[in-house]
Parts: sequence; C-alpha cells; structure tokens
Amino acid sequence: MFSQVLTISRFTIIESLRNRLLLISLLVIAISFAMVEFIGDLAITEHRVTQVAILAAFLRMSAVVITTLFVVSSTVRELHDKTLEMILAMSIRRGSYYLGKLLGYLYIAALVSVVFAALLMLYADPEQVVIWAISLFLELTLVVALSLVMLFTFNQVPSALTAVFIIYGASRIVTSLLLMAKYPIIAHTSVAQQFMDGFIELMTWLLPDLHRFTQTEWLAYNTADWITLLPLLGQTVIYLGFLSGIALFDFYRKNF
Repeated sequence: MFSQVLTISRFTIIESLRNRLLLISLLVIAISFAMVEFIGDLAITEHRVTQVAILAAFLRMSAVVITTLFVVSSTVRELHDKTLEMILAMSIRRGSYYLGKLLGYLYIAALVSVVFAALLMLYADPEQVVIWAISLFLELTLVVALSLVMLFTFNQVPSALTAVFIIYGASRIVTSLLLMAKYPIIAHTSVAQQFMDGFIELMTWLLPDLHRFTQTEWLAYNTADWITLLPLLGQTVIYLGFLSGIALFDFYRKNF
C-alpha cells in the first residue's frame, strides 16, 4: 500500500514539473523582484519595510493561487481523461490514491514556499524568513486539502476554484468580522443583527484562523519566534484531518 502511495506521489510531482510549475514560480519571482524594486524607489520613508510588506503579501497570494490552480486543474484533467478510472481499475485503494496525490501536492507546496522564501532572503532577516516559509507551507497544506474537497464535491474547475477562494477569503477575514460585530460603532439589537453575530461567531469555530498564518509583520518588524508556529501547526493537523475525512467520504461514495 505504501509503495502505491509513493508511486502516485512521484507521478504527481513529475506532472507538476512537466506543466512548468517551477517555471511559473520563477516568473512570479522575477515579476515580484521588479515590482518591489520599483516601489522601493518610490517610497519616501521606511524603504525596507515597504518593500518587505508588499513583497510578502504578493508572494503569499501568488503561492495560494498557483497551488490551487495546479491542484484543481491537474485532478480535473485526470477525471476527464479517464485516467482516474484506469488507476482505480487496478488493485489500488481509493485511500491510497488520495494519500498519494496529497503527498505529491504537499511536496509542490513545499517547493513553492522555498522558492518564494529565497527572494525574501534579500530583504528580511533570514530567521524570520524561515519561520514565514514554514507558515506559508502550513497555509498551503490547508489550501491543498480544501482544493481536493471542493474538487471531489463539484468536479468542475470554475465551481471548485470559486469555493476554495471564497472559503479561503472568509478564513482570512472572519476574525476581523467577529471583532466588528462584537464592538460596533452603533449598537444594534435587532433579530437580524443578532442572527448575523451568531453566524459570524459560528464561522470562527468552523473555519481555520488563517489571519494568524504567514503574517507580513513578522518580516517587517521581526516579531516572530519559533513558538509562533506551534498553534499554526496544531490548526493545520486538525483541519487537514478534518478535510481529508470529508474528501475521502465523498471520494468513496462516487462511482467512476
């Protein structure tokens, strides 16, 4: 079983290289470098902080978009080309296939994190960059798991991508929404407002707290330490298990 997982993982990695994923990442690096140098020339004060803040935010979002697009498009291609049916026709368990794809995509997420962090080494403290890169990998781990769940649910690229980006965006801002709901400028006591406050609070329990991941201020002001990663690792393990369970349940009930 483990050899099957490793084989599927290896072919997933090979496919990513054939699809020029690394080349796309390097292209993003080149664009980011040119953009941040241009912006740095325009900054009047806090030259380095401005460069690091813009670069880190741009690289984080680029990593999320690249990883999501590759995971969804690659798996959908296997569904439409009947490659998945051919694989499952052999003595391969669906759980082994899922785990192999997951490991392959996590390797890609790690590769993207390392490549993007290399550029940040030019502008920020190396230790802070390493912490940022590990946090980015943990964030991409959740993005990969979420992409697989949405893909097995919708089986279509536009629907899966829309769902992933909506949930990702909600996970990023849900804590801010909760604070605004708890401490409004003008208090509201209507039933509708109470319902929305309860709904937002429920979302904070269901969604990962992604605004704590891969924070730009770590690089700008050197505020992160290694202990910062512990709660992020805990969230990643919990939500990875939860999302994997949903994906496997949906995967096993489908007929191919």
